[in-house]
Amino acid sequence: MLLAALLWVVALIAQQNPGVFTIALLPDTQYYTAKKHNGTVQMFQNQIDWIRANALKENIAYVIHLGDMSDHGEKRLKEWEIGAKIMYQLEQPIEGYPEGIPYGVAIGNHDTTPMGTPGAMKEGYPKYFGLEHFSGKSYYGGAFENQATSENHYSLFSAGGKDFIVIFIGYNEKTAKTEKNEELEERVFKWAGKLLREHKNRKAIIVSHSLLRRPEGSESMYYPDKGYNGKAKPNFTPQGKAIYNFFKDYTNVFLMLGGHISGEAHRVDLYKGNKIKSILTDYQSRRKAPFGEEDRNGGGGLMRTLTLDIPNNKLYVKTFTPLSATEVVYERDNDSEYVLDLF
Repeated sequence: MLLAALLWVVALIAQQNPGVFTIALLPDTQYYTAKKHNGTVQMFQNQIDWIRANALKENIAYVIHLGDMSDHGEKRLKEWEIGAKIMYQLEQPIEGYPEGIPYGVAIGNHDTTPMGTPGAMKEGYPKYFGLEHFSGKSYYGGAFENQATSENHYSLFSAGGKDFIVIFIGYNEKTAKTEKNEELEERVFKWAGKLLREHKNRKAIIVSHSLLRRPEGSESMYYPDKGYNGKAKPNFTPQGKAIYNFFKDYTNVFLMLGGHISGEAHRVDLYKGNKIKSILTDYQSRRKAPFGEEDRNGGGGLMRTLTLDIPNNKLYVKTFTPLSATEVVYERDNDSEYVLDLF
């Protein structure tokens, strides 16, 4: 209850203190756009409605979709039409946001066709969220090698008296049917490293669909989540490990975000005096009692906000389900609601 009260106070402060702002996270929406496992389009719509209605109050500076917009890649383009129709609402001007609310979309394994294959998309993500769509937006920095897919891209924004860069790394990991593209990873990392050097005065956020696994003992894929005892540190996924090992040498990197693995987790790594926070956010496989296949809820509309309190050097994590633009149900366990040092 004490933490809940503290988070309420932080939300109030965000309205009054320009040094406090929020980033909204949208994890794995694939079962909303596919209308699968009891997921509904309305769950997705409620998330966007809440963001738009609360953007000014929460001082939302940026929105991050963590990947898997779709479930079937380019085999069912209707899923992309649904996802774009909902996400494009962020682009509509509202009070305080003449260009709409800045956002970026990560590439998930389900977004690619064949599944898990980088660089092979044509009609889904590239059409709706590619280079052509974003190139006219002031916050869009550009794409790796100016590729039309824009699956590796970056954004720039300023909030809380600081400047930020958000780098999106496209899905590139060995699967049962595909091999990891090592040569592509090397080129993408070289591109990202150059960006971080060029923008060394900007605090950096790295977004990768695949980043962390659930820690041993976590029950965060079930509803209600009973929380996590914190004794086992979550491991990186194979792509997450490669990302951390590369980006840890850049002192402006302070936060890494991912989805892909259903559940919640976070870890803090101290490297040469720099604290890098890595956070897993994914609810696509949530199940309610008695936890059978038929008890899945498609993600249940759960989403997250990260409130960055620059003056007090704190990062506040909140997890909740928007039922409408004004009504939410919070998840209060200790891996859903917590506070970390910001930098």
